[in-house]
Amino acid sequence: MTTRPTPVTIIGGFLGSGKTSLLNHILTRSTDRRIAVLVNDFGAINIDARLIVAIEGETVSLANGCVCCNIREDLLVEVFKLLESPEPPEHIVIETSGVSKPVAVVETFANPQVQGLVDVVGLITMLDAELAAAQDTAYGTLAYDQIAVADLVVINKVDLVPRPALAALTARVEAMVPRARVIAAEHGRVPLDLIFDMPHGSAAALGPADGHAGHAHGHDEDHSSQFEAWSFRSDRAWSFKALQRAMEHLPAGIYRAKGMVRLDLATGDHGIMQMTGRRAWLRLCEPEDGAAVVETELVFIGKRGATTDGALAGHFETAFAEAGDPANVSYVVSDLRAFSVIFA
Repeated sequence: MTTRPTPVTIIGGFLGSGKTSLLNHILTRSTDRRIAVLVNDFGAINIDARLIVAIEGETVSLANGCVCCNIREDLLVEVFKLLESPEPPEHIVIETSGVSKPVAVVETFANPQVQGLVDVVGLITMLDAELAAAQDTAYGTLAYDQIAVADLVVINKVDLVPRPALAALTARVEAMVPRARVIAAEHGRVPLDLIFDMPHGSAAALGPADGHAGHAHGHDEDHSSQFEAWSFRSDRAWSFKALQRAMEHLPAGIYRAKGMVRLDLATGDHGIMQMTGRRAWLRLCEPEDGAAVVETELVFIGKRGATTDGALAGHFETAFAEAGDPANVSYVVSDLRAFSVIFA
């Protein structure tokens, strides 16, 4: 049986963009997960007093079972401490400094020491809508570097700008970073299913059926009017080539996906598929002794009305057919980390 790595989410963004608001949103809503938060300075975090149980050295123990650590030493040292603790976290969230480049943190996790122990499942960059919309020229170099590497760009504080200005800003960001997906938020509130692993095939994740699609809810019912969840199931064995075609051409309004995939490998391996923004990757898992054949079960979350279950099924069927056409070029693996195939 393959041990699954601990997922890591990285939050970046310029000073005042709303990283702390997002972090507080995560901490106050995460009552059913063991989360470790790594930050540069506790002084910048306004953690609700009722969440704090104890402060020991550089660690804040929280009433919801989470732990918050101050990065004073090397990042990998802190990560290893967390992974070796009696109750290791189920998810690690890292808030980068407002004047740093988040890509440096991503590169840290390319270190062979952590291969197979952690998975960077998303890089989220916060953007201050009011500040960005007021600029007549292109973003500064640092701000651009921060959003250029993002899987998800959260345009925050949208309540502070008129709709025409927001539409223009969104279009500008999408043109600047076409590889990312862009969503809007107020006070850093985004559905937690866009950040954390989703239970594949879970009725809780899908919500009650409404036509072909269910409503995304659970942790963030106040966002149900903006987001929906859809599912795709299949007993077909998939090639890397077919999966890449399917994930590359998903509707732009889909922000997050996760689930299990049945693969057409002679080894019998199946895969854990993840997608954040436009980046999708597949971690290979050995079959368990005596286990039944894994079927493909994927859950997608995105903007309300972006697609339907039926449209997704048709989309995957088309990708499967196109991948079988000899005229099509073979898939390209752009990166390989800890037995993961990355479709960038």
